[in-house]
Amino acid sequence: MSKQFSFAALAGASCITLAALATPPAAAAPALAAPGAPIATLFSGTTSFAHTARCSQGPAGVVRTPDGQAQRVMVTAAHCFEVKGEQVEPVVYAPVRANGGVEYPRVGAVEKQRTEFALGNGELMDFYRIIDEPDWAVVRLDPGVEASGTSTSLDQKGRGPSAPVAITGVKDYRNLGPGELISIDNAGQPICKDGMRTGRSCGVQLFRTQNFVWHFGVRYESGDSGGINYDPRTGEAIGLSIVGLGPLGNSQQVDRALEDAYGIPDGQVNQAFTPATPAERADFAPLYEDIGQFSPEAPETVDGPQPREMLDNAVMGAQADAAQLSAEAAQLPSAPNPVAAAQDLAGRADAAARGRAGEVRAAIDEYLR
Repeated sequence: MSKQFSFAALAGASCITLAALATPPAAAAPALAAPGAPIATLFSGTTSFAHTARCSQGPAGVVRTPDGQAQRVMVTAAHCFEVKGEQVEPVVYAPVRANGGVEYPRVGAVEKQRTEFALGNGELMDFYRIIDEPDWAVVRLDPGVEASGTSTSLDQKGRGPSAPVAITGVKDYRNLGPGELISIDNAGQPICKDGMRTGRSCGVQLFRTQNFVWHFGVRYESGDSGGINYDPRTGEAIGLSIVGLGPLGNSQQVDRALEDAYGIPDGQVNQAFTPATPAERADFAPLYEDIGQFSPEAPETVDGPQPREMLDNAVMGAQADAAQLSAEAAQLPSAPNPVAAAQDLAGRADAAARGRAGEVRAAIDEYLR
């Protein structure tokens, strides 16, 4: 907002300028829209957050619609607003620590939401439609609500936080063609998630359908829904946590959500959506504190990283070492002294393998304890 000055104030302009220089700018409020952070909803006709739905946040940023409008948004799962037997208000709140307890400032309201597939007469394609039915909601942020582009999370007992990851953009998969039910062009690629229930976990992509990336090893639990899924190598947002069946799960593709919500052409999502910049996040309350206001049986906090996070980090560290050493090995023939370079590489590889093996073993012991 521009400021207007009257001519009468011109005489004191130098004093105003000096005062302005001496006064530091007001700090932005901590971000309430932040990937991996918790959200709460309200049922119609109540002002109490006791026993209402809890979910997690997906990516936040600015979307530019084809008609030239720019909107500040956060993407999450549609089913967070579809609780059986209840009417859920299409408004998002964030549980944050404040005034010695947990408060629920408003984040924004649902602006766009999935359109359910129309079913036919029980033909084979109906089964495909059911398992590939989109599950996204776009929340328009309220004025004054800050957003962060950094993904991190605490688990339900307050363990963590996971290491911050800057979200750099959206993984823009090509849309499947007519009659193309699945694609394996993503098979073997890594995927990680942040969520308010189980914190961070990582796995591997298996295949994808029109709306979902299917993966193994990530593991979702109730409350992780809507949380960001991303590529740990690039920081690109892949999807939103939707359904977990043990180690098998699926992630609503963020590119499909934005394309469908705003009519963005395939392949142009990153021209239309810009993730929020990294920013200080609000002091989000973990689930045990949130529900502890309403139930004395809430679990106590446990300090330190989750066992699963420790194991994921140890394995990913070993994979990173292996990739780096492999790249160095490929350069050995062009080294000034290939023999000496190979001996040095072998020594460092042995040391790295021994160190990483100890980390992985310790993480496995902690995970199985």
